[in-house]
Amino acid sequence: MQLSEPYQPRTIRLLELWYEAGWQIKVYSLTHASKTPDPALVEASKEAARGLLPQPAATHTHYGVGFIGIHQGHSYDFVTVAWWAYETELYHHTLMRPGSQSYGLMPVTAAELSSDVWDIKLLAFERDAWVEEVLYHPDEGALTRYLARVLSDTL
Repeated sequence: MQLSEPYQPRTIRLLELWYEAGWQIKVYSLTHASKTPDPALVEASKEAARGLLPQPAATHTHYGVGFIGIHQGHSYDFVTVAWWAYETELYHHTLMRPGSQSYGLMPVTAAELSSDVWDIKLLAFERDAWVEEVLYHPDEGALTRYLARVLSDTL
């Protein structure tokens, strides 16, 4: 098997805990070794999230918490906007930026929808944080504990 590019670790880190219209969102950066977090892409991601996150933020079916993964890859950039609902459900949308010179984000169609090994690491971490902090211990501090659990690694 021939790879177009050997596996290289990517840095995953929390950029901020973003508060918007009742939402509390962890904003993560995932970057290819050749990239640094792009502030314009972060702002475009937040703008996209404003249009995707349901309102009101907290209801009997969703909790006003979630995360954004901003993945600047080798060739393309992907953004995942995700939030928790119905106790065990993760709702999410994936958008892409076709190139680093563009600041427009486009929704990924069902036929193109995929997750790579770095995005899956973030999804798995957030899943585990949700289970361990909220589902195992559903008390008043659960959401605060969930938001305090962040992934910061190079993998």
